[in-house]
Amino acid sequence: MQYELKYSFAMRALHWLVVVAVLIAVVTIEVHDAFPKGSTARTALFMIHQTAGLSVLALMVLRVFARWMTQAVPPALGSQWMQRTARATHGALYVLMVAMPVLGVMALAWSGKPIQPFGSNLTLPAVQDKTLAGVAKELHEAGATAVYIVVGLHAAAALWHELILKDRLLRRML
Repeated sequence: MQYELKYSFAMRALHWLVVVAVLIAVVTIEVHDAFPKGSTARTALFMIHQTAGLSVLALMVLRVFARWMTQAVPPALGSQWMQRTARATHGALYVLMVAMPVLGVMALAWSGKPIQPFGSNLTLPAVQDKTLAGVAKELHEAGATAVYIVVGLHAAAALWHELILKDRLLRRML
């Protein structure tokens, strides 16, 4: 079966903008560890990481609204386990892409640190709580591992459809 229907322009654009924002968030936080604490480069990279993370959150909110406002393309054909796996993977991606920025913001807020997207200096009205900050940070970091796994599975499945099944499923998002 070949898929000729594409997702709406809004859904495709938001998908790829989220991809770019996630890549920026991942690369900046990974590179940031190479610089000494307190250095200008490390601080700048962390600010870019925060900006990219909050951009992911904003884009995901827009994506949820766009999804509600547009008619979805039919689900991929295939066995029940493939359809269930696809739904579960997409659900996990949506949850992770919203939860990760929220956990990062809460970790900073509970630790009493400002959130600095786009060079601003925002302080949330949250009670400082080192325990909650630590839990949020741990969940944020564990979530990063989950993001790597789920995004990897998602990309592998898209490539499997394109290269092995040759059903042109990937092209619905291009």
